[in-house]
Amino acid sequence: MNRIIILSLFAFVFSMSTLANDSKTINENNLYGMWNCKHTMDDKNLKMKIKIDYDVNIVSTGKSNGSGVLSFNIPNFPELAYSLSDSSNWKIEGGNLILSSTELKVENRSYPELEKILNLRSLLPKKVNESAKIIELTKSKLKVQSKSDGGIYTCSKIALKS
Repeated sequence: MNRIIILSLFAFVFSMSTLANDSKTINENNLYGMWNCKHTMDDKNLKMKIKIDYDVNIVSTGKSNGSGVLSFNIPNFPELAYSLSDSSNWKIEGGNLILSSTELKVENRSYPELEKILNLRSLLPKKVNESAKIIELTKSKLKVQSKSDGGIYTCSKIALKS
């Protein structure tokens, strides 16, 4: 009888430690390096298409820096392209990649004169705090699902951290 109790307790403890280690199946070392992330989304209400082409360097210190282009296609307007640059802190917690920007710069690089009329920059946040569920993380691919908009974002590794 005591063996059955001990075996049951052992099985319970083993299963609990397996559940606790589920988030450890993410190899954080695969995250380090330079990534290119491209994403397109359509806002049917505003009849606007948004494209993102962004490079981000993620380092083991919990910091990241990135830059890229955010483009808007709005009916009756030329395509608007904004340059983005961002510095962030990051961490992996419970299978989620959490990014908190420390600095975000946005500049209209296609038609700066339209910025006075449209003022799209005022619609963009000054800082971004985002949490995304890690769907896949390998040495060459990062796939996450945003908690804020539900979008799935895929990035490809373009350089390893040296």
